[in-house]
Amino acid sequence: MEKNNILNINTSLSIWLKYIKQLNIKRNYNGLENCIFIAKEMDLLNFCAFVFIVGGTNGKGTTCFILERIFLSSGYRVGLYTSPHLFKYRERIRVNGKYLSDTEHTRAFAEIERFRKKVSLSYFDFITLSALILFKRRKLDVIILEVGLGGRLDATNIVNSDISVITNIGIDHITHLGFTRSDIGYEKAHIAKKNKYIIVGEKDVPDSFLQVIKIKEAILKKIDLDWWITYKKNYWNYFSDGINLHYLPYPKVSLENFSTALTALFHSPFNVNENVIINSIKHITLPGRFQILSNNPKVILDVAHNPHAVLHLSKKIKNIKSIGKIYAIMGVLKDKDISGMILNLESLVDYWYFIPIYRDIGISSKIQLIDILPKNFNFLENFKLAWYDINLKVKKEDIILIFGSFYLVSEAIRVVNLNV
Repeated sequence: MEKNNILNINTSLSIWLKYIKQLNIKRNYNGLENCIFIAKEMDLLNFCAFVFIVGGTNGKGTTCFILERIFLSSGYRVGLYTSPHLFKYRERIRVNGKYLSDTEHTRAFAEIERFRKKVSLSYFDFITLSALILFKRRKLDVIILEVGLGGRLDATNIVNSDISVITNIGIDHITHLGFTRSDIGYEKAHIAKKNKYIIVGEKDVPDSFLQVIKIKEAILKKIDLDWWITYKKNYWNYFSDGINLHYLPYPKVSLENFSTALTALFHSPFNVNENVIINSIKHITLPGRFQILSNNPKVILDVAHNPHAVLHLSKKIKNIKSIGKIYAIMGVLKDKDISGMILNLESLVDYWYFIPIYRDIGISSKIQLIDILPKNFNFLENFKLAWYDINLKVKKEDIILIFGSFYLVSEAIRVVNLNV
C-alpha cells in the first residue's frame, strides 16, 4: 500500500493503527534491513539509557514488568515496551510507569511515515520504531524491550542492548521459528550481544542456543550454574556471585521469572536496596497471569497459550485445594500446539469449552478441532455463550479456568467483571 498523505498527528490513534495493520508487509522473516534503515535515518539505534532486551517462550512480559517495578521503586527513570496488549494499544509503551497520550503515539507514527516513504515495514517494525522514538525523547536511565517473536529477526533486536535475557525455550510459533527446541533456541539466542551478558532462566538449553552464544562471544549466565534458588515451605533463597538473599517471600508471579529478573538486575550497573526487592516481591501482580477474579466459584484467568505455559498452569491448579469440578474455557490461535495444551490439562479438567478466536489466523470452525478435542467438550461461538452455560451448572466449590489467547482473556475480564 502506498503512503497515505491524509494521515497526520491529528488523525486518531485507532485510524493510525488500522492503517499500519493494512500495510503489514510480510517480511517472510528474511531480514531487518528496512527496519534498520529507517532506525538509522531517524537516529534510533543509540541510547544513553541502559537497555535490557527480554526474550523467551513464556514469562517475557512478567520479567519485564518485574524489572520495571524494581527500577521505578528505586527512583530510576524507565521506559517499557511490551506486547501484546490486553485491552488497548497504549498498554504496550510506558514511561515511568505511565501510559502515553494518543497524540504522543500519533506524532511518532507520523514521523516514521514521513521517513518511511515507500520503504516497506511490518506492523511490528512500525510500532517498535515508534516506541524507540518515544523513549528517545525522554531522559531515561533504563529501557526494557520485550521481544515480540523469536529474536534473530524481531524488530527489538535492532537495538544494541546492554543485557539480554532469555526466560526459557519452549515450542511455540512453529510456523515462524521452527518445529523443535533446537530451531527455536537458535532464533532466540540471536538477541545476545558481543562481550555482554545474556541471562538464561532455564537449565536445559539446546546445543544450537549455546553455539550461537559462543559465536557471538556473549557472556552466558545460567540458572543452576551461575545463580541458584532454593525452595522452602514459607520462603525462598537466592544466591549469585557474592549475593545472598535469604527468607524472601514467595511472589504472586512466577518465581523463576523473578529470579531471572534479579540476575539481570545484579549484572547491571544499578544499585538496588534489598528492601525494594522484597517490597516488589510482595506487590507485583499482572492481569491475565493466574489472575483470580472471584471465589465461590473460583474464576481463574491465564494467558497460557502453548504447552510449556499450560504445564506450568496445571501445576498451579493442582496446588488449589478444591473438592469441586473444573470447567475450562479455552481459546487459542490455530498456529498453536492445541493438542499439547490439552494434554497438559486433560487429567484435571472435567468439562471443556472451546471458543473460536476470529482473527486472521484464528480457529473458525469445529471441524478444525474435532480430531484433537477430548470427549467431554462443548464448542460455542463466543465467550458469552460459554460463560452463560457454565453459570447454569457451576457450584460454589467448582473452578472456572479461562485460558489461552490474550484476545480471549481480555474479553473474559470484560464480561466476568460485569457479572461478579
